[in-house]
Amino acid sequence: MVKTLSDRFWSIIDATVDDDEDRQIEALTEVLEKLSIEQLVAYDRDFHAASSAAYRWDLWGAAYIINGGCSDDGFMDFRSWLIAQGRAVYEAALASPESLADHIQSDYAMFEEFAYVHLEIYEEKTGDLFPSDDLSHPSEPVGVKWQEEKLDDMFPLLTKKVKSFE
Repeated sequence: MVKTLSDRFWSIIDATVDDDEDRQIEALTEVLEKLSIEQLVAYDRDFHAASSAAYRWDLWGAAYIINGGCSDDGFMDFRSWLIAQGRAVYEAALASPESLADHIQSDYAMFEEFAYVHLEIYEEKTGDLFPSDDLSHPSEPVGVKWQEEKLDDMFPLLTKKVKSFE
């Protein structure tokens, strides 16, 4: 779906998917520690591209429903969570955010730490901070901005699933 993402990126993500975030961080760390500096930079580029491609109003609306609200920073953490779910879940969500109703297991879908693993490994390997990137990021989410009171109608399956956790 996002054509700039490498198969290697998704093979890393898919190999580390786990319902337990701590175990997933450990698995991702183990895999990323084996990469060269150049490969970590490529991973960062792909991670950034995946996050940017998910910077959309419809996905922000889905994140808002799932998490009971969603700030700018929260939406960044949601996109990290979405990437951490693996290629199939990510691509299905880009095609239809309602598909997340089949994958959420609680009313919390944020994973901030996931976005920083490769940056910390880079710093450990080089002794330097990860270089600030020149990668562009959309100034506004893509799509039509939603109104909070209409979200339940936009995402009935997600709303029903989240209410089942109450």
